[in-house]
Amino acid sequence: METEKGFILTRHAVDRNGHCELHYYGRSDSGSFRIVITPHMPLFFVRNSPALYPHPATSPQNATLPPLIGMTRREVPLETFEHEKVDALYFRTLNDYYNARKKLRMHQIKTYESDVRPADRYIMERFINSSVEISGKHHKEGNVTVWINPRMQPAEYLPEFSWLSIDIETGQPENENTNLYSIAMQGTYGNQEMKKVFVVGETSDPGSSDKIDEKTIKPIILPTEKDILLAFIKELNEWDPDLIIGWHVIGFDLKFLIDKCALLQIPFLVGRGNRAVRISAKRSGIFSTDIEGRVVIDGPQNMRMGFFKFDDFTLETVAQAILGKGKDIRPNEEKVQEITRRFLYDKEALARYNLEDCVLVTEIFKKTGLIEQIKARSLITGLTLDRISMSVASFDHVMLPGIHRKGYAAPETDDIVSGGRAAGGYVFTSLPGLYHHVVVLDFKSLYPTIIRTFSIDPYSRINAETDTDTVTTPNGIKFSKTHHILPEFLKHLMEKREQAKNQHDSYLSTAIKILMNSFYGVMGTTGCRFYHADLPASITETGQWILKNTAEFIRAQGYTVIYGDTDSVFVVLKSSQQQNPEESGITLVKQVNTYFSRKILEEFGVESMLEMEFEKYYEKFFLPAKRSSTEGSKKRYAGLLDDGTIEYKGLEVVRSDWTELAKQFQQELFSRFFQEQEIRLWIKSFVKRLWDGEMDDLLVYRKRLRRSAEQYEKTTPPHIKAVRMLDPEGVRHLREISYIMTSNGAVPIEMEPKDIDYRHYIEKQIKPLADGVLFAMNDSFEAIVDGRQLELFSPDI
Repeated sequence: METEKGFILTRHAVDRNGHCELHYYGRSDSGSFRIVITPHMPLFFVRNSPALYPHPATSPQNATLPPLIGMTRREVPLETFEHEKVDALYFRTLNDYYNARKKLRMHQIKTYESDVRPADRYIMERFINSSVEISGKHHKEGNVTVWINPRMQPAEYLPEFSWLSIDIETGQPENENTNLYSIAMQGTYGNQEMKKVFVVGETSDPGSSDKIDEKTIKPIILPTEKDILLAFIKELNEWDPDLIIGWHVIGFDLKFLIDKCALLQIPFLVGRGNRAVRISAKRSGIFSTDIEGRVVIDGPQNMRMGFFKFDDFTLETVAQAILGKGKDIRPNEEKVQEITRRFLYDKEALARYNLEDCVLVTEIFKKTGLIEQIKARSLITGLTLDRISMSVASFDHVMLPGIHRKGYAAPETDDIVSGGRAAGGYVFTSLPGLYHHVVVLDFKSLYPTIIRTFSIDPYSRINAETDTDTVTTPNGIKFSKTHHILPEFLKHLMEKREQAKNQHDSYLSTAIKILMNSFYGVMGTTGCRFYHADLPASITETGQWILKNTAEFIRAQGYTVIYGDTDSVFVVLKSSQQQNPEESGITLVKQVNTYFSRKILEEFGVESMLEMEFEKYYEKFFLPAKRSSTEGSKKRYAGLLDDGTIEYKGLEVVRSDWTELAKQFQQELFSRFFQEQEIRLWIKSFVKRLWDGEMDDLLVYRKRLRRSAEQYEKTTPPHIKAVRMLDPEGVRHLREISYIMTSNGAVPIEMEPKDIDYRHYIEKQIKPLADGVLFAMNDSFEAIVDGRQLELFSPDI
């Protein structure tokens, strides 16, 4: 018997030779592997009465289980959350499993956990989180090591993946009949690298080479689209990557290649098995793909999930922001025409441009550590690399094995009924204006520590009905002190996070934080099988109680508390403390922690897991007013740190839907305001420069399209007007639009807009930002720049 550690990349359940098999593909030190579990019997549960009661309960009681092909029924020591015994139904094939599920639903017979994927269930019940130790016998099939029915158990293993960055260039419009011009690929594995570009052409240059470097770009020229597709598929399988990366690589590149191969009757077999590649799209426009043994990582999708922020997520914008460089065809150039020109007359230039996209993507992934972030989240959530953002699935991975070992089978998500919305985090604010010497005190992982303190989880809620040892939350909901799953798991995660911090493993630390913070949201959604209205209500209402009591306690110590948001309070230091703000903040934190330790023990009989900490100190803190109100804003402020840096929360300078003009204006405005520099003359000068056309490159609006232009029927926002001008037939399926406001409304930048409406930018971008600060100086934008002055500034006067 041999043993090896590996990392699971993909999971599949398939029917082979009359029975179900589970296939797990992955990477180990010795290369790629496939684990085969055969035969496997997928299962789900039903209530175990002799006359199986249908759902709903008002149906006749003599409705027995209908005949199900390939099924074996067994008693199991499990019950529903309503304390009804269940049986397990095992099936010979995956097809039998799905047919039975469908048939039972048609008969209104309630099933339990039939929506759990068999390949996921198998490893979650073994507490395996992507990293696995494999023990048994194996053999080789090509480059793949195959293990048949090995022993699988959890392990700690971090592999080095092989990557392949791909990109294609096509004509317009982008559909299966569109011409495919070229396919570029860049492979990376350790110190090894491969670069190739395949281009369609009538003849091959005798000097052409498949070696491409920065100085010489020699495409491999082949006669037809079919030839370059076959060459690409062959090269991909020979490189044998674990990860395929790119920019919109699933929804555009792979989808186009699959459609083109189907049209040309070419098998698009690019996995480590023999199954066809499948692509699916969610309503949100996010694409996913299923390739045996390979994971496809799309740049924009995963950078958004990794909380990266840019004005837009075009490759050019992200590359310029992260790498300081971009493409050699700029977005404002005639991109389509230039690509076609290069295809017809300069194939080396086309190859260089095509390959450049691959290289930029690889460099972005490396510099941001995106794959390391994804890998860490996979190891913590137990999900595959391409599913790490699926918080409900990660909650299932934690809770289902625990629930089963406690004697329960969980309901299906389709059977969950909403119990109303839970309250949000508590936010309070003071009068708007400027404050000095403000410390921010923050509860560390507030919602997870509330869950631990009050033993909040689905299992403890069920047991509170019969358990004599319970705790009641501040909003009056009981939970068992002794029968729970999630609090212990959170304790384990918090300890692991501290260890990661001590080892300076920021990727793992961040992955744990994201997972812990997701649990509240998961328990508050009806898309989760463990949802119950009491769970999110207990967490958020306890959080509100904590923040209110924190503010009351601090005020009782003689402080001014000016702002609070969910887990943080902003406190003005006393004059005697302003010389040592951090030390004073830490002292106050200790007082708050002591206060809650005593209060929670006395009032609820449990140990407080709450931990407040000193977060930061602002020399100056500005709280804007609500629009058309004298009240302070919520979730919007600016603060001057002691190193001179200005931090912004919720203000226009950090929002992607405002122009660069507005952002630069607001940044300079706050800089002058905090440093007590002259403002009135500067505003006049700024407005005049705008009128004079000196800032035309800062006037672009950028909007991400969340739905198609055709869906706007009653109203037509400016960005939709711009979309319709650029794409009147609606065939380009634009993801983002950039436009400038002119006297004729919004015009896409590709159409080189003229006659800019400077008054629009002054009234809609500059004036509201100026007035948001000037009120604190007893001044206003109109008092500085009135209508008559605007006319004087106008170049038309």
